Amino acid sequence: PKVSLKIVEGMSGFIEEWMTAGRFNLAILYKNGESIGNSTVLAREEFCLVVPPNQPPFEDTIRLCDLHFYPLAVPMGANNVRRSVADVVAQHGCTLDVRFEVDSLSTIVSMVMDGKAYSILTPSAIQREVSLDQVRTVRVVDPVITRSVVLAVNPRDERSVEVAAVRTLIPEVVHQLAQSGRWPLILPAVEPALHS
Repeated sequence: PKVSLKIVEGMSGFIEEWMTAGRFNLAILYKNGESIGNSTVLAREEFCLVVPPNQPPFEDTIRLCDLHFYPLAVPMGANNVRRSVADVVAQHGCTLDVRFEVDSLSTIVSMVMDGKAYSILTPSAIQREVSLDQVRTVRVVDPVITRSVVLAVNPRDERSVEVAAVRTLIPEVVHQLAQSGRWPLILPAVEPALHS
């Protein structure tokens, strides 16, 4: 069917509220376990330590329990990123040195670029800055911290022909973005069938 899309970008928490209020038919959300309505996990993203240029650590990986050595700028407590990281840190008895709680991704990234702090984010959040050598990423291991990328459907709209058409295309687009490297994701073992 001929469909006109309205695309809105925002924090997952706000998008979830708007979806519950009926403002959206479909949403791609970042989740760390909970579910909303009728949802499908599309992929997972790993978190990494975001490092100022020319600052330690210089290794490719860092253990979760060693993150406390680095002063962090992180999103505020209710943010999905913050909850994802805090849950894993608490489960493993580790601590973080949170110096700044900031409700702006661009401000957090600027603080890291200026050498004022480190952060814990996903590579997709800082892809541009990494490509310009303004920040570096160090993979967090033992354990790896991940979050799910979820396609949520407003239950009131799941039978709509238009929603079904777009819902079918989204996993294919996500797969193509991941395969091309434009969105660094861990895809599920079963890949969607691509139309020729």
